[in-house]
Amino acid sequence: MSTSVQAAREALGNRLRDIRKDARLTGRQLADLCGWHFTKVSKLEHGTTAPSEGDLELWCLHCRAQAQLPDLVATARGIEKMYVELKRLMRAGTARYQREFLENEAVARRHRVFTMFMVPGVLQTKAYATVRLTEFSEMTQTPANVEQTVEVRMQRGQLIRSGDRMFHFVVCEAALRTAMAPPEVMREQLEYLLEASRLTRVHLGIVPAKARQYMPLCEFWIMDDDLAETETYSAAIRMSQPSEIAVYARVFDHYSRVAVYGDDARALIRSALSEFEQQ
Repeated sequence: MSTSVQAAREALGNRLRDIRKDARLTGRQLADLCGWHFTKVSKLEHGTTAPSEGDLELWCLHCRAQAQLPDLVATARGIEKMYVELKRLMRAGTARYQREFLENEAVARRHRVFTMFMVPGVLQTKAYATVRLTEFSEMTQTPANVEQTVEVRMQRGQLIRSGDRMFHFVVCEAALRTAMAPPEVMREQLEYLLEASRLTRVHLGIVPAKARQYMPLCEFWIMDDDLAETETYSAAIRMSQPSEIAVYARVFDHYSRVAVYGDDARALIRSALSEFEQQ
């Protein structure tokens, strides 16, 4: 469970506690009225258990706060969408999961992307994407139609060449030098990065390995100022609350300031490319 999701659950629990106290009910009294075990009220108020819509209906009914029910339900649904198990997302196929990203990305006009060890999805070549998606499926034991999924990722890649979207990528130097694919695939990928760095609507920054930086915790993507997304091995986490997005924006701003651009960025790419050419 991400800290962002847990913080949101705790905030909802605090609201439920305030509603209960305003109704002058103890936790045990409310549990008795709702027909619950006496510990459930505490778990809901501390965010250790996520409330169902039925839980919220009973809470508001017995606390005489039914006017607050629609907002509480909307908040709970938003938290559920923040954290979605990848296996659940991929039941309909990994290609469909990639299409969800494509739909979100196509709508947004301004994209900010930070990666540590991998080339961002929309900048990946077909061969690099095939390796990455195949190995991810094997590692997580998630069924995947790799060929169809790669084709959708290639459609995502066309977004940097169409419309009026603007892409600001900040990539750590490790993503250039780490052997995330065979040498011939890495060479092709780095050559494509050189090409993409010259596109009008692409701003590609590379964070030098020796640059002073925060301890990076995760890779992420910010679309406009409306949505931030990150992935773990088991879950996709999507954040839409302004306070959450602001955290990722601050981290992005830090790395964008220590990154190098233009000819300096291309020099780092060429340096990594020469190492793979020697292999």
